[in-house]
This record gives sequence, C-alpha cells and structure tokens, in this order.
Amino acid sequence: MAMESSASVTSMVMSATSAMVSSMASSMASSMSMDMDMDMSSSTSSMASDHMNHASSSSTMDMASSTSSSMDMDHGSMDMSMNSYMTTNYDSYPVVFKTLTASSGGAAFGIFCVLFFSAFFYRGLAFLAAYLEQRVFKTEVPCQNNDDTDTEAKCCDVDVPVSNNPEIANSEKDRSVLAKFFHFTPQSLYRDFIRLIITFVSAMFGYALMLAVMSFVITYFFAVVLGMAFGEIFFLRLATVMGIRHTGMFCSSLH
Repeated sequence: MAMESSASVTSMVMSATSAMVSSMASSMASSMSMDMDMDMSSSTSSMASDHMNHASSSSTMDMASSTSSSMDMDHGSMDMSMNSYMTTNYDSYPVVFKTLTASSGGAAFGIFCVLFFSAFFYRGLAFLAAYLEQRVFKTEVPCQNNDDTDTEAKCCDVDVPVSNNPEIANSEKDRSVLAKFFHFTPQSLYRDFIRLIITFVSAMFGYALMLAVMSFVITYFFAVVLGMAFGEIFFLRLATVMGIRHTGMFCSSLH
C-alpha cells in the first residue's frame, strides 16, 4: 500500500511538472510569435515608408526636371523666334502688335503700306505743329531790324503778340519769367491742349515705328525709312511753298 501511494504521488508530481512545462513552453512560443509579428510589421511599415519617401522624392525630381526642361525649351524657342539681325523672313513674325503678322507676300505688302504711310503721317505731324505755331497761333512776331539791307524780317518766338501800346509793352517786359509762365488765359490753355495732343500722337507714332524697325525684317525696315524720306521731301517742299519756317521739331523729329 505504501508503495502504491508513493507511486501515485510521484505520478501526480510528474504530471503537474509536465503540465507546467508545457504551459511555459506554449507561453514562450506565443510571446516569440508576437515579437516576430511585431518585428515583421514594423519592418514592413518602415519599408513602405521608405518606398513612399523614395517615390515622392523621385516624383519631385521628375517634376523639377520637367519644369526646367520646359522652361529651357520655352526660352530656346523665344530666342529662336526673336530676330537679332536683318532678315528677309517675315513669315508669321509679329510687328508692333501680336496679331499683325504676314503669312504671304500680299499680307507683307499690306504691312509695308501701313508702315510707309504711318511714317509719312509722322512727318506730317511735325509740319502741322510748325504750321499751327506760325500761322494759327501766331507765336512769331517781327522784331526790330536795324539792318536796312536785310529784306527778310527777323522773328522772335513769343506766346502772345506784343501790344502796340508802349506802356503795356513795357509793363509786360518788366514782369518776371515766373509771372509770365503762370499767367494762364483760356486762349493759352487751348493752345497748350492742342500742342499736347500733337506731341502725344507724334511720340506714339514715333515709338511704334521704332518697334517696327527693331523687328529686323528688311521689308518693314525699308517701309519706315522710305516713308520718312518721302514725308521729309513732301512736307519740306510744302513748307517752302507756304512760307513756313522750318523749326527744330520739324527737322529733327527722330533725333
């Protein structure tokens, strides 16, 4: 009986020990599997983040390279489209305005005529200014000419004709330059307004013709030059016939 009881106790102890060992082994295995899962998940996430960072950086580099290449292409095309020397090629080249282009010989001749008559009109504006000053506004009055042998009267440029009354003339001479400058009348304001319009239109046409010449197209260049030359001859002859004295503005409009 004692042996049987000791054997049963021994078997119970062994079964309890084996149960404890198995439970410990299973817990260790589960903990190891959890650690492995966590390590695998962390490594997977890090790999995914690295891949995303690499993809974003590569896309950014691609976008930057594409942008720089497009800018280089645009700059190159701009350099290729702009003339920097005299050429006979007028095909689709804009003159002054973006839409003013010629794709055929007839269209180029039309632009030639526009520039020619614009230059001719530009020279006429100088003649108009001289005509208004000398004939309409009458800003020139004869001065004292002590030389009897000189048949041509000398002229002085003034804004208002000198009065025949000696006292008024002396009072006007005694006034300061500043007082004369700020002495406005409706007639003087009207004259200044006309001068402003003529000067504005003349400057506008002059700079537009300059831009047309800077296109470096020979056709448009000769259109401006010929228009200026014919306008100079025409209006100089007209001024000689009409007795208009050539002013500095009339003789040096582009200088």
